[in-house]
Formats: sequence, C-alpha cells, structure tokens
Amino acid sequence: MRHLRQSICICCSLFGLLASPFFASGNDALDVDPTQPERQILHLCKPDGTPIRPLVLDEKLKERFDSQGKPEISADGKWIAFDAWTSDPKRTRQESKIVIVDFDGQKTTNIIDGSLPSFSPDGKRLVFSRPRRYTNTDGAEGTSIWIMDIDGGNRMMVAHRGAWGGRWSPDGKSIVFFGGENENGLTVPRSCLRLFDIENQTTTNIFSPDDSPFGELSVQFEWAKDNSRRVVFGGPLKDTNELATGVIQVDEGISSLMVRTGDTMDAGLLHGSSYNWNPNGDSFLMAGTVGDRILPIAVSIDLLEAPQTFDGIPENVSTSDPIHTPDGNHLIVSFRSQ
Repeated sequence: MRHLRQSICICCSLFGLLASPFFASGNDALDVDPTQPERQILHLCKPDGTPIRPLVLDEKLKERFDSQGKPEISADGKWIAFDAWTSDPKRTRQESKIVIVDFDGQKTTNIIDGSLPSFSPDGKRLVFSRPRRYTNTDGAEGTSIWIMDIDGGNRMMVAHRGAWGGRWSPDGKSIVFFGGENENGLTVPRSCLRLFDIENQTTTNIFSPDDSPFGELSVQFEWAKDNSRRVVFGGPLKDTNELATGVIQVDEGISSLMVRTGDTMDAGLLHGSSYNWNPNGDSFLMAGTVGDRILPIAVSIDLLEAPQTFDGIPENVSTSDPIHTPDGNHLIVSFRSQ
C-alpha cells in the first residue's frame, strides 16, 4: 500500500489526488463530535460542499489543535495556512497559532504565534496578525501585523497599536488592513480601511473614518483574485448597527464603494465572517445564516443576486470560513456539530 500511494503521488497532479478512492466522501468523511460542539475541523470538500476528508491528517497535530479556521491556500496550491487552537474552555482563542501544512495534510512546515494568515503571490511569505498578548515582546504595542518568510525568517512589522487583519494583494504590491496609527501617532478607528504600500513602506487610508458608513469593520477582508484591486469586507453600519457587506476598488476609494445589508442579500450576515473570492471573479464565498444554520453562501459581485447555497453540506452541522481552492474545483470548509 505504501508503494502504491507513492506511485499515485508521482503520477497524479496535486488536485487530481483529491478524486482518489482512498478518500471517502459525505458523512463518512466528516470529523465532528456532537459531544463537543465548540470543536471545529477544516475539511476538503467537493464543489457542492460534500466532505472528502479532514484537511489535516497528521495525528499529532490534530491532537495538539482540535479546532481550525481561517484557512488560506498559496496561489500554487502547495501550502495551506490556517488558525489552530484548542477547544478546551480553559484556554482562549487568543492563544491560537498559525499552522502551515502541505496540501496533502501530512507535512507541517511551521507553527507561528499569530492569526489570520495571508500568502504573498509567490507563496514564499505570509502577512499575519498578532494579538495584544505579545505586546512588548516583539517591539509592538497592542495588536499588530507582520510579514515573514513561511519558514519564520525575515520578520518585519507592518503596523501596530490596534492594527489587524492584513491581506496580501494578488499583484504583491499592497496589504489591506484596519487600525494602527496615523502619521501623527494617533490611533486610527477600525471603521477605516487602510493600505500598506510594500515597496515604499507607506500607509494610506482607502477611506477615512468620517467617510466610512461602517461603525467597525469585521476582522477579515479579501482581495479579488484578478488584478482589479477590489476588496470585499463587512461589519455593522454606523447609523443602524445592521450588518452589511461592502465591495470597493481600493485605488478609487469611497466613490466606488457598494454596500448591501443581509435583507437585500436574502441571507443573515455574520459579524467577523471571512470572505473568499471565486477564482473566476464573479462571486465570493462567505458564511451566512440560512434558516437556523450557518452555511457557506456564494454572493455575486454586484451584491444583488440571491446567494447560492451548497447542497452537499451535511445535516446537523454548522460551518465557517469557506474558501475555494485556487483551481476553483474544491472547497475548504470548517465544520462543527450543531
């Protein structure tokens, strides 16, 4: 069997392996525990949401971290980075780590103190956030955003003093985030979307706190996979506190902003939901409330069409953090018992 698997790995492409009969699908491939509803596990899924296998197959890693979320795949499909933590109620989510594994889920490359990983376009570096508990241990004050090689080298701070949620642009030129401080050393409200220029190492506001219709932005944004330099994000509106999703072209600023609430999108929105653009650029994934469940939904770019749901999602589970694989042929979804 060992030699057979080696032959398959040599003869098959990376994503062709996903269709192998060595992997079950459906409820047989689902790793959830009704006695531990707080435990959530990332799964590789078919395009309709049917589970193929748990993402991580390394048993020691699964024992150390029994909850996983916020996945990110390198553009070449070789590596997956994600948040990992323990569901032990005595521990806090603030103690989460970033784990980097190969796409087969067998080899762990690195474990990093931080959260919300985002790969550079060449897959060699990460931008990530670090919680407040690391204050004064790494030169940062409060929450902070960092860039580093995936092996842990060449670490550089992008912003601190409340900065959070950095995402690397597909053209490699920019990092979008919120918070931090302005040129006068004053804290920038988290209602303001900001842009870090990597080459010049300068930061500008995509829109100002005064112009923002949002009272606070959610913790994760996402760039379109093409070079249109569009970003999707969300959060509660300033005037009504109603949750909404926005799409903006970052170089055009506030004049290009489109905003829709859950009522106009026919789905309940979630504060803190992650977003992920479809590789073909016509929609993005997010988690939304559909009936009494939290499920992946695909939302059109203009935010006007009714969201698409996924028929293969098993019953009696709740989901979070859905993303597409780079080829668009599979999903990665975090499942937990409902």
